[in-house]
Amino acid sequence: MSRRLLLGLAAALALGGGALANDADLCSDDAAEASVRAEACTRLVRTGKYRGNNLAAVHNNRGIAYRRMNDLARAHGDYTEAVRLNPQYDKAYYNRALAWSARNNPAQALEDYTKAIKINPRFADALNNRGLLWQAKGDGERALADFDDALRANPRMARTYFNRGNVHSEKGDLDRAITDYSEAIRLDPNDAEARLNRANAWQRKNDYDRAIADYAEAERLNPSDADIPFNRGNAHRLKGDYDKAIADYDAAIRLAPASAGPYNNRALAWHIKGDYDRAISDASEAIRIDPKYFRAYVNRGDSYFAKGETRRAVADYSEALRQSPQAASALKGRARALAALGDHERALNDLTELIRIDPRDHVAFNNRGAAWEGKGDVERAIADYSEALRLDPRYALAYRNRAAMLARNGALDRAIADYAQAIRFSPTDAIAFAQRGEIRQRTGDLDSALADYGEAIRLDPRHAPAYQHRAGLWQRKGNLGAARSDADQAVALAPERAEAYLVRANVARALGRIDDAIDDYQKALELKPSEDTRREAEAGIRKLTRTVSPWDE
Repeated sequence: MSRRLLLGLAAALALGGGALANDADLCSDDAAEASVRAEACTRLVRTGKYRGNNLAAVHNNRGIAYRRMNDLARAHGDYTEAVRLNPQYDKAYYNRALAWSARNNPAQALEDYTKAIKINPRFADALNNRGLLWQAKGDGERALADFDDALRANPRMARTYFNRGNVHSEKGDLDRAITDYSEAIRLDPNDAEARLNRANAWQRKNDYDRAIADYAEAERLNPSDADIPFNRGNAHRLKGDYDKAIADYDAAIRLAPASAGPYNNRALAWHIKGDYDRAISDASEAIRIDPKYFRAYVNRGDSYFAKGETRRAVADYSEALRQSPQAASALKGRARALAALGDHERALNDLTELIRIDPRDHVAFNNRGAAWEGKGDVERAIADYSEALRLDPRYALAYRNRAAMLARNGALDRAIADYAQAIRFSPTDAIAFAQRGEIRQRTGDLDSALADYGEAIRLDPRHAPAYQHRAGLWQRKGNLGAARSDADQAVALAPERAEAYLVRANVARALGRIDDAIDDYQKALELKPSEDTRREAEAGIRKLTRTVSPWDE
């Protein structure tokens, strides 16, 4: 999100002086060419005819000219002489504060703005600029107080509404921010930056259509600002319109080819579209432009993980963490990748660190529960899933995960209750329906199990386990035709699952199709089955080969 801060203009003072009118006019003229103006002021100083406050005004005006010439040292000297000659000269303090800021000395600038405000409590520009300094120091309350006072002094200061809107935005008060940006736009309809920042606020409120409308108007006013298509791309991406997001990131890259952000965020869009190679390419370009851009390493790691290149994913997450040791997205990604590699111990370490950083991170507790599950520690898994649910009682995935562990412990009624909660909070979760069907089947509630399998398949017609388990249930109920149909579908959808072949072998055996049954049992054994599946397949083959043997035993 971009944020722009606006400073007020330097204040000049008109001079008089009879025969010196031409030089006096030039010295006071903000529109005059800076070097010409400085020379006119110098001639006035050299006449010796100016004293006290009038001479202070000459030094102040020459300071303005020097500042516009970027001769900050001479500008500073003139402002200092002006306040020496006239200690109540609020505009000279104000201008010296501008010079301090230009010389990267905010503490001295703050002091001079304060002196100017003490002399003139309604000095709106000084209040505005001091507010900016408080904001830069992270003191939002003092910044707001100064912006409020500036607007009381001058209610038509569009830039102060803009700046106050920025503080409200930083504090998360988006409604007030939008109100201030809107007033800035009303006072200055050509302010592209106010449109841009209001669009960013709408985006943070998830009002993507209003955000996109404001980005379009900001772009009309300032078509060369790469931040506009970049942020509009973010709005399109968050809205789910990935092609438009990519088009906007393309535009941002054309305007700012040396900026890493558009490449990184275009990588996010490619990743969501499933084009992991393009995502990796864009994230790599972001890293080339900015080797310390840890988010690009995280995003590239996510795409490597999605491609199955898990070790490369771990390497990218590790580099992100080297640069930003508490980056939650990197810890989460590496933990997931390590768990996929079977390194549950290191995954647990990363998840425990996530929880240390944020003890209210319900997702981290859920994921640590999954890591404990991977290590076979059911009780700790249940404890972490329970903590995730304490932190977020509507967390459907944690209910589903805890249900599976409760079922493994034999607490089938509690498991069914958790599945009911998972379905309540995520009614389109096909996995929860399928898994609850399995538990209901184990309890003998076959009709309810059939209903759950049917709903899982309706929600996800490609959910192979639902077909697989329903096939076994149809066989148990004696409907072998339906069992065969579901078993065929399970194998077609998941030809890598040994359990699908096992179920189809059992159905074929019940149908008297011995050769088909033997073939499927053997296929199940070829696919690295679980121990239970291996034993059942081997027993099925032994029994069937005895059945067809010509030998009399």
